[in-house]
Amino acid sequence: MSLVAVVGDGCTTTTLGIAAAWPIGDPCMVAEFDPAGGCLAAWLDVPRSPGLAEVAASSTPGSWPTIQSMAQRAPSGVEVLVVPTRAVEAAAVVLAAASSVLPVLASLDQPVVFADGGRLRGALSSLVVQSNVVVVSHRQHSGSAAAAALGIERVGELTAQLVARSIPTVVALIGSVPYTAGEVSEFVQADSVVALADDPWAAAVLAGRAGSAIRLRRSPLMRSLGELVDAVAANLRRLGPDDGWSFDERSMTERL
Repeated sequence: MSLVAVVGDGCTTTTLGIAAAWPIGDPCMVAEFDPAGGCLAAWLDVPRSPGLAEVAASSTPGSWPTIQSMAQRAPSGVEVLVVPTRAVEAAAVVLAAASSVLPVLASLDQPVVFADGGRLRGALSSLVVQSNVVVVSHRQHSGSAAAAALGIERVGELTAQLVARSIPTVVALIGSVPYTAGEVSEFVQADSVVALADDPWAAAVLAGRAGSAIRLRRSPLMRSLGELVDAVAANLRRLGPDDGWSFDERSMTERL
């Protein structure tokens, strides 16, 4: 089982970062399931189609070969399944794919699919409910302790719902001010809370801006993604056979 939903603040960058840091020997794919509309096509400079819309409209949307055939390879080498950019169309496509595509992705052994689910608004999405692991990405409000506390409170509300459904949950905390990952872990229910570096330059490069690959590999964000990758992998291992691997910067270097 290998469907990992990434939701919350900055979830698109976090999704791409996890995929970039994932070991090269373990195939992975990035899929957009954001009902507010996709941005990966523009960020990664790939065509807006084919993608999830073509899968949902096909005669065999519940077939892995069909899904795989609609994925595109970005210049960076990552496989991506894009969603329409306009919100109305994206919402319809994500809804249509919920009952046909998501069960297939959740049952795969390989590749691991990292699905960008956007920001949750109200109830849990179909993507979250059907995922094997959920990563909640949250950027701290460093300029206001009160706003930061409110943000953590809302993360706690979300993770409580996930834990109640027995969904393995990892919180990716962007920035270490005003609260550390250890402090946040005392207030939210999650299998782990991992601190990600607040690194605007590396985040922009992951989002498609030009930049040095060597500098990106050495950036604080990419280095901090190692712990997040290990946390996600640990939860996946609990759901299936233990392959014995852990984060390896050499593998990350090859993928980038």
